[in-house]
Amino acid sequence: MWLTREVRWKVTARAGDSETGRVLRWKFDTEDEALAMVKRLLAADASGQWRKQQPDSQPPQQA
Repeated sequence: MWLTREVRWKVTARAGDSETGRVLRWKFDTEDEALAMVKRLLAADASGQWRKQQPDSQPPQQA
């Protein structure tokens, strides 16, 4: 018998609008790794493509 707990950090980003945009997802083992990806996305030269969401907003649903 095993009792296990797995914690994964997920980063979800949508490139484009909600109708035609691509949803990109990454999984990380640590919070630091996930936050580093968020910082990279926000700092990337993507013509304002990435932006922070409000705390109460939901990530895009998986298709």
